[in-house]
Amino acid sequence: MIRRALAIAAATLGVLALIASIRHPEPPQDGEGTQVTRSRPEPRDVNAVSAAAANLEILQPRSAGLRMTISAVELAEWIRDRKPNLRIIDLRSEAAFDEYHLPRAERFDSLASAQLKPDETIVLVSGAATNRDVYVLRGGVRAWIDEVMNPTITADAPPDARAAYERASIVSRYFGGVPRIVDNLPATRVNAAAVRRRGC
Repeated sequence: MIRRALAIAAATLGVLALIASIRHPEPPQDGEGTQVTRSRPEPRDVNAVSAAAANLEILQPRSAGLRMTISAVELAEWIRDRKPNLRIIDLRSEAAFDEYHLPRAERFDSLASAQLKPDETIVLVSGAATNRDVYVLRGGVRAWIDEVMNPTITADAPPDARAAYERASIVSRYFGGVPRIVDNLPATRVNAAAVRRRGC
């Protein structure tokens, strides 16, 4: 029990170190060890930071296969662009699936029961690690609702956030979402029932 707690603590510290390196990367250096200055900062993958901080299931070990993640906006673009052989698998309960699910999602009790083909690109909306290479939707259904169906940004957001918002707005409108520029970010999130009432 103590060993497991220590292992989890060590893994958590590793994730925190990853977050710190993403937020504060080492300045680039030339071949002689001198810092190189850039005219503009490199964009940061905010989704990677939030996934590392919020999605602790990435700490779960995998015995086989490769665990890759995909953002809600990237998945929305794949669906919109009709990516060949794309399958979206949802392993949540039937009640949760019926309440709200992603477009083209299929519900199964287990990945094994989905009868997958080798040439398919599999995206898990939710579920445990598998023995097959799959993408896992970062943040699950909640991320889809927040990032695709309801992207929100403040009017004074920095340029990189505005660029990400513009990208999300395109797929949001495609799926019937409501992108908004607001004075203050809302304190509460839109729930699945509200999204369903809008017709998507």
